[in-house]
Amino acid sequence: MDYLKIIELVSVVFNILFLVFLTKEKKICWIFGIIGSLFGAFVLFENSYYSETLLYLFYASIGVYGYLYWSNKNSNDFVIKRMQWRKIISIILAGLFISFGLGYLMTKTDASKPYYDALSSVFGVIATFLELYKFLISWGFWIAINTYTIWLYEIKELDFLAFQMIVYTLLSIHGYRKWSTKIN
Repeated sequence: MDYLKIIELVSVVFNILFLVFLTKEKKICWIFGIIGSLFGAFVLFENSYYSETLLYLFYASIGVYGYLYWSNKNSNDFVIKRMQWRKIISIILAGLFISFGLGYLMTKTDASKPYYDALSSVFGVIATFLELYKFLISWGFWIAINTYTIWLYEIKELDFLAFQMIVYTLLSIHGYRKWSTKIN
């Protein structure tokens, strides 16, 4: 096994632990997410997925913010929330528009699958903010993104990351079910 596969595997383990702890609303999840994202960014960069690399670097950065944000919240007023459908549709349309723009910018590089890469990256950022602020819909976004990203990683033979996305999809379904029971 080459060194890049080992780094990919380490990233996957930390990222899965992130999601397991996120479904349980444990702030330690952000530490695992930071470490896993940094390793993942390296692997993705080496495979010319530049939008995904930026996304994973964003995940690492937001992990620091998430840890601090969750540390300063009182559990009584930091609850899981619903979002209106009108707002969700607006977010999706904005995400598609931004994805197209980022994809176009990435065509100016040697990026692999720039539009496909941009789509998962932009919606990953959106879903991250939704989960950070505990919107239930974040899990719906993650189910769609993770399912799509299985294919994106598999075409570059990033087998461990593709496997991670399978596990992420299943954990996202679990997270949605778990969080939905906590909404009033």
